[in-house]
Amino acid sequence: MVKNLPMFMVSPQVEKLFNSLMRGGIVSEDKAVSAEKATSLSKLPKAQCMNAIQELKKTGVLKDKRNNNSVYYYLVKTSL
Repeated sequence: MVKNLPMFMVSPQVEKLFNSLMRGGIVSEDKAVSAEKATSLSKLPKAQCMNAIQELKKTGVLKDKRNNNSVYYYLVKTSL
């Protein structure tokens, strides 16, 4: 299990999503995943997962890559 000490306070859902993306190796633009895949990796409900994605994007840990009709997410930083 990947355990990083957070630099700032985050919710348990954000920490769970971050750890599941780190375990999945989603750390580059080539390995970016959709929101559905992130939801299945973290085993969080979809609404909680989307809120966690927004919070990670706001802190600069997660970035998105947009294609025609879809959005893919990947981690930029390896620690919270």
